[in-house]
Order: sequence, then structure tokens, then C-alpha cells
Amino acid sequence: MLGSGVPPLEAPPPEIELAPDGEPVERFDGQVVVRLLVRNGADMMLVGQLSNDPWTHGPAVGAWSDWRMDRSDLDALRAAGMAFEVIIPDLQSLVQAERERLARPQPKTTAWFSDFKNLAAINTRLDELVALRPDICSIVQAGSSIQGRPIRGLRISRHAAGTQVPAFLFTATLHAREWAVPMTAMWFADRLVEDDGTDARLTAIVDASEIFIFPVMNPDGYEYSWTTNRLWRKNRRLNSGGSYGVDLNRNWATGWGGSGSSGTQSSDTYRGTAAFSEPETAGLRDFVTPRTSIAGHIDLHSYSQILMWPYSYTSALPPESATYTRVSTAMGNALKAINNRAYTVGNSWQVYGATAGCIEDWTSTTTGGMGWCTEVRDTGSYGFVMPASEILPNARENMASATTMMEELLKASTVTLVSGPGASMATGAATPVKVTVTANCGSLIAGNPVRLKWKVNGGAVQTANMTLASGQWGSSIPATACGSTVNWWVEAETNFSVTRWPSNDPRLPRTTATAACAVPGDLDENGLVDAGDIGVLLLRFGTADATADLDGSGTVDAGDIGVLLLLFS
Repeated sequence: MLGSGVPPLEAPPPEIELAPDGEPVERFDGQVVVRLLVRNGADMMLVGQLSNDPWTHGPAVGAWSDWRMDRSDLDALRAAGMAFEVIIPDLQSLVQAERERLARPQPKTTAWFSDFKNLAAINTRLDELVALRPDICSIVQAGSSIQGRPIRGLRISRHAAGTQVPAFLFTATLHAREWAVPMTAMWFADRLVEDDGTDARLTAIVDASEIFIFPVMNPDGYEYSWTTNRLWRKNRRLNSGGSYGVDLNRNWATGWGGSGSSGTQSSDTYRGTAAFSEPETAGLRDFVTPRTSIAGHIDLHSYSQILMWPYSYTSALPPESATYTRVSTAMGNALKAINNRAYTVGNSWQVYGATAGCIEDWTSTTTGGMGWCTEVRDTGSYGFVMPASEILPNARENMASATTMMEELLKASTVTLVSGPGASMATGAATPVKVTVTANCGSLIAGNPVRLKWKVNGGAVQTANMTLASGQWGSSIPATACGSTVNWWVEAETNFSVTRWPSNDPRLPRTTATAACAVPGDLDENGLVDAGDIGVLLLRFGTADATADLDGSGTVDAGDIGVLLLLFS
């Protein structure tokens, strides 16, 4: 009873829930996510003492940043005079509601993208896509995780593996708790497969390239975020000091060990003992390195709504910064056009801050292609615990961005035919071909950037390097025998991609033919040696007509009649 002096009963502690491995499921009781303004070094020191989990990358003095902390610590922020707002007032309720929703059985008719999917469901869906379209899909693997889980991906292409066509790479879930991004990557795969043949833009991309999609690069951490700790970020390496995990997006060789990464094993940005110390990063490195035609890469993360391009480890701009700016602007515009959701677009160092050892810096400097990182929805209202209603809007807008990236790089140059053979070409003489080429992305490679290619009667591909003169690139198809079919095309290669004329589809060259070979004795040119040819020969009897002099005697005579009769059909 109130005022009786008897202390009120405290709420009983929540029942401990155990994960399948027997480890207690992490709870977030009494925790909030707060957005605050760090005014100076003293503020940063205070916040660092209150929280070890910044939800904003690279929190800096003079900027707002998001932090997970205990609700009881808000008094310390007030006492310090810091400006802040609570953006998630009850983190445990948010996480618990998500767990309960996902635990409920779903009818088999429920759409796949209606809610988040665990690792097993994602792998099953990859297999289903291969079964649906084995003509364009196959499973690929980029090594295995530290706990032995395969890092599975999907290859999508009209062309046999090993065909030299531009390649595009999509990676997601280097950070386990970012559940929005495997769903986004799976939407990419789903649309490219399901809409092939009906969506003209996506069909053209599949015609012209090969696409690799790895939806879960951190399978151990992702599984752990489902079973044990919803906000786990790193992989599941047992470090020498007893803590777990290496940040897989600080473990790549380009800029490894620099600002934005940590040498402290317990830190969420712990970079590991060396570049590629982790099997997850080494596996993708070994998958990517022999594939020399990768033109573009997007690595998906959440959250912040940022589309950024290299570099992340240094303030220096890449030599292709003008191309990055142009293509990124087109990607951002395409993204916004879907749901009117604006993303910040720019250089990573400038818009996001230092992140040494991240994947897109490595792919952009190692493969020769272009690399991006996209931080998908939202800007903090739900952070890493995205509601299911946001899955498809988020996926659709990012698919528009990815599609634009691939289209831009596939037309990395513009090839215009100046002169060349049409439906027919001369027999016994070389046929010149001339084109103009304008680089749209980056620059034409050194050496032999423009090449004339052809096949005669379906034989082996032959190549001639085209040379530049007076603004035009020229070469010739060699003399070809009568009655031949010649398939020919032109390739122009920039440092990002190969553009083909007349179509970016290597299966659709220009077709031309030489004149049909003459049939000996077919004097009336009807394709047969018959009575009509005897009439022609008699009309020319006694002359020196070479076409009717079948025995080569110099005169059309009785000998030619004998030869004609032997050829008579």
C-alpha cells in the first residue's frame, strides 16, 4: 500500500533465453539509441566512457552521431550540457518484437521478401533460383568462414564461365547485424533472374556481362546475430585476448591499419592481425583476383543513406574521380526516382570519414574496376532493426542504382561505325572497317584499346588491332573466299569495361557474306548445270569466250560440250 514504508516489489528479471549452442541470448534491457552533438574532446571522452557501440561510423567533434547506451546514462549527458535526442527509446522492445514476429510460422504462400530471412533460407533461395533458370544461373563459392560455413553466391550470365565479358560484383553483410543488406542483395538476384526476358534493361545487362552476388559475406556473424546477439557486427574469430571477432570491412589490404580501424581486439572496428587474416576476406580475394574483367562493384551496408566512392583510407582522390562523380550522380538520381528517398552521394573520405582497409578501396585498386559502398536505409529512426515494411522499398531503390551503375559501365565508350561491309563483301580482297571511339568512363587502355574481331563460317575468332589516324580507328577484314559467311564486330576497352559494336551482346555480331562461288558449267547462272547451259554453249561455239571454254583449250568447241555433259546435273 502506498505510504506504508514497504518497498515496492521489483519486476522479476527476464527469464534467461538460451541460444542453440547454450549461450545466453543477449538482451538490451534499459538501453536506448541516442543522437548527440559532440562539441569537443571532453564530450567525446565522456561518450566513449558511456558507450562502446557507436552506431554512426567515425563520430567526430563538431558532428552529430548515434550511440547505443543505457538509459541511466542520459543524466550524464544532461549534466555535461550536451545536446541530444533519443531516437530509439526502448531497444529491447524493438529487438524482442522482431524476434517474436520472425518466430511465428508463416504460410507457404507468404512472399519471400515479406520479412527478413536467416542464412539457411537465403541459401535455399539461391538454390531455387538456379533450379528456376539453370541456363543463366549457377552457384559460386568464395571460400568458407572461420567456422567452416561456405560463402555462397550466385553467378548470372548468358555466357559460359570464363567468357571474357564485363563482370559486376555485389557483396553484402560483411557486418552481421545489418539485416537490410542481404535482403537487398537477394532482391538484385531475384530481379535479374525472374525478370530476364521481360525487363529490357535487365535482359540487356545479362546479355552483355556476368554478375556475381554474394548476399552474406559474414555467415558466422550473421547466424550469431539471429541466434544469440542481434547487434553482433564482426566475424566469430576467437582472438588471442579472449574476445571474439574481426571487422571484415577493415581487413582488406588497401590502406590496412590506418585511420578508422582499431588494433584493440574487443573493438567493433578491430582490423585483425594483418590484411586478409580472415578466411572470409581471403576467400573473396582469391575468387576475385583471377577474374580480370570486373568492371564495377557495390558493397552494401546499413544504415545512413549514403552512396560513396573511393577512397576511404586517404583524402587523396582516385584518378577517375570525374568518372566516379558522373556515374555516382546518375546512380543517386536513379535511386531517388523510385521512392523520392534522397541519399548523400560523394567521395567516401569526405562524406563518411576514414575507413582504412575497406573492401571497395581494395576492389577499385586491385581489379581495375570501379567500386562503391552503399549505406542503405534509414538515417536513424530504426537503425539496424529495420521494420519488414521497409525491405522492398529499400531494395527497389537500390536496385535502380545498381542497374544504372551496370548500364553506365557497359557503355564505357561509344563506338560509331564510319565505314565497313554491309550485307555483302567482296571476294578475294581485304575489306576496310573504320570507327570512331569516345571514352565515357575513365580512358581507353594503353596499347591496343580498339580491336576488330571476326569469324569466318563459324570458325575461331580472329583479331586485328585497329590503329588511330585522323580521329578514326581502322583495320581490315582479310580477303575471304567466295561463299563465306563472316561475323564481325568491334571492341573498345577502357580501364573499366569493354564496349562492343554493334551490340554489347557478344552473341550478336554484324553478319556479312561474300558472293556465292560459281558452279562450273553453269553458264546461264541458275545454280544448275542443265539443258539451258548447252544452249548457251552452242551460242558461243567457235568463240574464245573464257566462261564457256570449259576445257581451257582457248576456243569453245566440241571438247567443251564433252566437259559440260560430264557436269550435267
